[in-house]
Amino acid sequence: MVINPMKELSIDAYPDADFAGMYGYESPTDPACAQSRSGFVIVFAGVPVMWQSKLQTETALSTMEAEIIALAACMRELIPIIDMVQSLAVAVGKQSGGVNMKVSVHEHVDNLGALVLAETLPPQFTPQSKYYAIKTIWFRKEIHKRGIKLLKIDTKEQLGDIFTKGLAQTTLSTYVLRFLVGNVSFL
Repeated sequence: MVINPMKELSIDAYPDADFAGMYGYESPTDPACAQSRSGFVIVFAGVPVMWQSKLQTETALSTMEAEIIALAACMRELIPIIDMVQSLAVAVGKQSGGVNMKVSVHEHVDNLGALVLAETLPPQFTPQSKYYAIKTIWFRKEIHKRGIKLLKIDTKEQLGDIFTKGLAQTTLSTYVLRFLVGNVSFL
């Protein structure tokens, strides 16, 4: 594998969730079938540096809840990566004030509820979201303090999809091609 990072210090995260993805495909008596799958990929300077795919430990009762759980899992990994990049930049001679880093978290356009819930300060809840919105409180402050941008992207651009859903051959090929043509190629 040959990695060609971009010169710009940028971190992009692509969290995603598949709400109760196995429900209806596996045994209806298996409780794991009702669990959602979280997945994400974190890309630094155009190169994927961390990815994860796993069943959520709790049963989400809505798509928005599943997406918030996935976003929280991604943020738990993203914050230390941001801190590490800033520390390394200082170690190689960039002053801490001179580290210009663009950090973005990309969410599906069809999941505006999770975006609004994640960005709103002071925290606001709906009666349906109050019990799981508590998960967002710790990272909402980090989003605002660190200037992390939460961006809406089209489902076709959501790289986290490859970690949550079984994708059609053409969709999977498109994601792989983006990395081959972009900053990662395989020999």
